[in-house]
Amino acid sequence: MICKALPWRFLTSLAVVATLALPLLVISARAAEHSVQEGATQSPPPETRSTLDTVTINARREREIKRQINKFVSGAVFTYLHDSLERWNRPVCPLVAGLPTERGEFILARVSQIARESNAPLGSEHCRPNLYIVVTDIPDLLLEKWSKRDRRMFNNCNGMGYVKEFMHSRQPVRVFYNAKFSTAGSERGASALELDGFHIDFSNECIASGAAGTRLRYGAIQELTSVIVVVDSRQTTNRNMGQLADYVAMVGLAHIRVEADTGTAPSILRLFRESDPLPQGLSPWDAAFLHSLYATTQSSVLEVSMIKRRMFDQIVGLATVP
Repeated sequence: MICKALPWRFLTSLAVVATLALPLLVISARAAEHSVQEGATQSPPPETRSTLDTVTINARREREIKRQINKFVSGAVFTYLHDSLERWNRPVCPLVAGLPTERGEFILARVSQIARESNAPLGSEHCRPNLYIVVTDIPDLLLEKWSKRDRRMFNNCNGMGYVKEFMHSRQPVRVFYNAKFSTAGSERGASALELDGFHIDFSNECIASGAAGTRLRYGAIQELTSVIVVVDSRQTTNRNMGQLADYVAMVGLAHIRVEADTGTAPSILRLFRESDPLPQGLSPWDAAFLHSLYATTQSSVLEVSMIKRRMFDQIVGLATVP
């Protein structure tokens, strides 16, 4: 092979071009690296976007659940500005009348089961009835005769208008709640006052008395003493025994507004409303409310807020189960 010597001027020019091109290559490389980094910052990988979307969806879902809980509790439950909610503190003893034995025993067993699962106090087999569940096709006449025979079946703490409304209600299931105040955390009854060192008893159970409350606790709490549930059989023919038993348990274990709007929350309380489909039984929301009612400190002024928080924890926990 014959090699030719390159002219000196050509070699010098080539060296100059190489010297000038080297910084340009470095700058271009750095610019490309910066562009890649900037692109990575602006466009997160698919995994990151998926995580952010999931967090956003969960946050929205939890806000919606809290809104529904607020609507459910404020709409369905009798709440009081300066008093506790009403609930059973003495053993509840259900009695079913007006049905064939088999059906009556079914409702009795179901109500007792829901009471146990809610941690409501439940009476023994031979307890004295205080939750009366009566099924009849003549509710007005039955209540008229019953009230004449037993003048003490209704207390009038909420006025006679409350009694008359119950007596002449057109609801498929009507409920009357007898309740009284009892002193929170005291061995003495609510019907007592301490005056200049003297303990004075009196019989008015409609007045909160006894120990004074504080900013954090009520001095007296409200407890159910008896509940009367009257089912108009003429208006319940298209509901089965399971639905009816769960509805009666719900309204019998807590002071419920049977005509109230519970919003969009799934609930057995929608059983006699224009709902499609009809609830088939006690919903997880209903069970969460009853359990929260009996698990919360009744004397706390934050009782309602605590119930809502417990409901949220239970409902969200159920929703996240695969």
